[in-house]
Amino acid sequence: MRRESAYLRDRSPAAAKAFAQSMKKARLLLQDFPEAGNRLHGLRIPGTRTLVVGDCLIDYRLVGSGAGPGLEIVTIRHGRMQTLVLDGEEPDFPVDE
Repeated sequence: MRRESAYLRDRSPAAAKAFAQSMKKARLLLQDFPEAGNRLHGLRIPGTRTLVVGDCLIDYRLVGSGAGPGLEIVTIRHGRMQTLVLDGEEPDFPVDE
């Protein structure tokens, strides 16, 4: 996230500000609704969810238990990036749907 912010700041301060605001809104949403992300697209790792935030995809998983689960961000990527799955290969684990 820092790298993306720095990249945008060098090219467009307005875009950097919009990116930072969208990430802040996503953080607040996930604090209140940790299961807001979907399991239908994104990483093919069991237990991960993907939250769509503008052009970005935030892949995360819930961790811990007790008073409230924590959240672990796995990756933040642009929505145009393809998820890596080799042609003809199926993952060797079930995909949550």
